[in-house]
Amino acid sequence: MTRALFSRRYILITLLVLAAMAVMVRLGVWQLERRQQRIAANADLVAKLEAAPISLNEAAAAAIWPLPEDRKAVRNLRAEAAGQYDFDQQLLLVQQNYDGMAGAHLVVPLVLNDAGQAVLVDRGWVPYEEVASGRWQQHDDPRGPVTISGRVQPSQILPNQTANQTSAGPQEAKSEWHRIDIDAIQGQMPYHLLPIYLLEAPGPGGNASLPYRIEPEVDLSEGPHMGYALQWFAFAIVAGVVYVAALRSRLRKGSDVETPADAAPAHEQV
Repeated sequence: MTRALFSRRYILITLLVLAAMAVMVRLGVWQLERRQQRIAANADLVAKLEAAPISLNEAAAAAIWPLPEDRKAVRNLRAEAAGQYDFDQQLLLVQQNYDGMAGAHLVVPLVLNDAGQAVLVDRGWVPYEEVASGRWQQHDDPRGPVTISGRVQPSQILPNQTANQTSAGPQEAKSEWHRIDIDAIQGQMPYHLLPIYLLEAPGPGGNASLPYRIEPEVDLSEGPHMGYALQWFAFAIVAGVVYVAALRSRLRKGSDVETPADAAPAHEQV
């Protein structure tokens, strides 16, 4: 069988099948590598979720911004910020759903104490009825100094933008936005915004009243990579087995044609 596989007649087909099997095996190994990357990313995320919160006031005062271009490095970092809300500059993040209901998020600049800067805070979700009736502006509370805790989120940029891309110029002020694009929002703010925003954490009582605080989506699963890897390895094995079986069947048929069972022996022929 080995001689037939690498004979002059079948060598090209054999090499093509081996190449296809090698590609399938490599795809399986790639999926295993993706799984390891996912496990490492999960470990990093768990470390972020359990780490002590950073102070955005100290970060702003130390002028360590802008943040690294790696948006994943800052996402979901625990953080605290002290300051006072500027409700005159409050924004609506529209077309946002919560538990299957349409609505919007209230986004308010928090002017940081002694820093001359501000950070946008996503204070949570309100239903569409609140937006349509204008009652969303009644949630301007608290008015005094506050300390906010939550999760850092990177600016919501378009796929063709970069994390450090700046606004093209002064923007027309508007209260409704479809994403928290800090570079774009900066054009209508009277102070410098940090290049991230803070997703405010729910209070001790949870979401008992509006606005409903939104927990960041966290997925600590390993994903489907192990299943995909096993599928690719199985495809490679099946391809090899099917090819060998098909070649063995072809050789057997060829042998039967050359020496039919009913052929008369040579010494019996006249």
